[in-house]
Amino acid sequence: MTNPLQLDEQDTFFIFVKESISRPNLEVFVFDACDLSKEGVVNTKLINKPVAFKTRSKLNDKKTIVNLDDFDLVFLKKDPPIDKYYRHLLDMLISKKIPTVNHPKGILKIGTKAYLKHFPELTPKTFYVKTVRDAVASIKKLRNCVIKQSDSFGGKGVKHIRYRDGRFYGYKLKNEISLSEKDISKMIKEYLKKSLDKTMLVVEYFLSAPKRGDKRVVIMEGEILGSYIRLPDVKKGVCICANNGAELCDPTKRDRQIVKILRPHFKKHGIELAALDLLMSKDDVEHLSEINIFNPGFCNLDIVHPELNIGKKIIDMLCRKMI
Repeated sequence: MTNPLQLDEQDTFFIFVKESISRPNLEVFVFDACDLSKEGVVNTKLINKPVAFKTRSKLNDKKTIVNLDDFDLVFLKKDPPIDKYYRHLLDMLISKKIPTVNHPKGILKIGTKAYLKHFPELTPKTFYVKTVRDAVASIKKLRNCVIKQSDSFGGKGVKHIRYRDGRFYGYKLKNEISLSEKDISKMIKEYLKKSLDKTMLVVEYFLSAPKRGDKRVVIMEGEILGSYIRLPDVKKGVCICANNGAELCDPTKRDRQIVKILRPHFKKHGIELAALDLLMSKDDVEHLSEINIFNPGFCNLDIVHPELNIGKKIIDMLCRKMI
C-alpha cells in the first residue's frame, strides 16, 4: 500500500515490485488508503510487470476491485501523517485481522515523534508541548534548539531557533535573522494546527550535528540491517531525506545498545521494519532523534549497501509472514 505520487526516482518500491513479480506464487497489487471504501472494498491495480519511475502515473489506473480481506498480506509503505483515510484503513486491517507490515496498532502507537518521550535517557533534551505558551517557554529554556511537528517526516518543517539576550533568531540560507516573539508564536501555532496529535517537539540543538549529518540505522525484525549518514543541506544546515546525500557509516556499539533498548517496544507493537535517526552531540555521544516506522530509508541503504540485496531480504520477510 503506497501513494504513487509520493514515490521518488530511487524509491525501493520499484525494487520491491520487480522482486515480487519475479516469484510465480505471488500476485502484487498497489493501492492507496483513499482507495478503500467504507464497505471494505479496494479499488486497486494488479501489477504483472516492472514499474519505472517515469511510468508511475499508470499505477493510478486502478480498475481491479478486491475485498480487503482477500489480501494475504498488506505492506504498509506510506509517508505520514495518518489522515482520516489512512486511519480508516488501519482500523479496518485491525478489525479484519489481516497480516500487515508493520502492524497497524504499532503504527498508531509509535507513529509520531512524541513516542520518544519514553526514552529520555537516549534523546537530546526535549520538550513535548501542546500550547504556544509552553513552546515559547521551552525555546527560552534551551536557548539553542530545533522545533518540529510531531508527525512531520523527511526533515520537513525543521527550524533552528536561538534565543539570546531577550531576542529570538532563526536562519535563512545560513544567515541569522531576527524574529519577534509574535513571529515565533505564529510559527508554533501553525505547527500545532497541522499536527494530528496537536504536539510539537522543542529539541536541544547539537552544534556538531550539521557537520556530520544524521545517522540512520535501518532495522529489520529487531536487528540492524545497516546504517549510513545523511549529509545536511548546505544552505539550511538540516538533513533532508529526499536529497539522498548518503554515505556509508557502520553501526557503533552505542547504536547497538540503543537498538537493544528499543527492540522490546518493536516486538510488543508488531514493528518489523523501522529506522532510527541518531545525532552526535559535541562530546561525541550518539543520541536518538527519531524513530521512523513509515519509510525506513531503504533506498539510501541500497545505495551504500548494494551487497545486502534489500529487495530480496524484504520480500523474503513478507513471504514468511504469509506462511
